[in-house]
Amino acid sequence: MHNGGEYTDLGLSASDRILIWTAPPILGAVVGWFLPAIADWATGLAWVPFQGPLELIASIQGPWVVILTANLGLIAGMLLSRIAVKESLALQLSDQEITFSLHEAKQTFAREEVSAVFLDGKQLVLLGAEGQELYRAKPEAKRAAVAEAFRSHGYSWRDSDPFADHYVRWVVDSPGLTPSMNALFLAREKALEMEEKEDAADLRRELSKLGITVRDEDSRQYWRPHGQRP
Repeated sequence: MHNGGEYTDLGLSASDRILIWTAPPILGAVVGWFLPAIADWATGLAWVPFQGPLELIASIQGPWVVILTANLGLIAGMLLSRIAVKESLALQLSDQEITFSLHEAKQTFAREEVSAVFLDGKQLVLLGAEGQELYRAKPEAKRAAVAEAFRSHGYSWRDSDPFADHYVRWVVDSPGLTPSMNALFLAREKALEMEEKEDAADLRRELSKLGITVRDEDSRQYWRPHGQRP
């Protein structure tokens, strides 16, 4: 975490970035270097899968083979590092605003838009004036650092969800919800069962547009309407 007085950066630290950019390429190169020897050893074990590709690797001879596989492992590790950095959440906050950057998409919320901030498990949640979720994502910084940063910039940090007692479990054709809302919940239930996280997140946003906030506990869905007071 870097605090420059005007803003606090809760994204990947310098040491985290060094580790991410060095560990996977080094590990990939090491595995690649020993891959021909591993393949030669594994072809003698009938229970090891992918015997065809392993036999092909073991059959190729020459000192250049280990150099080639080591370089391929290095490249694979670098690609893995790039994906890890791209998938990480960049978060900056100041006394005036909060900015999230994830998957090359950026969202900024002015301080007056945010009524409360808390951690729901490992996910950071921002609530708006009507109690609606403005944003939800997993921060890279530790819990204590996140809490301290929001408190130091004057945001209303909560130790838990201020609306925790307002949620009702969703069941098929839940009373209090319109048919279209129930249809979205049903589609979301299927997305959760299939572990389709992006679809589940999209459907959560659609329900929010209709005035409903969703909370998950394992595969169970709970909901509450916007406009309540904690």
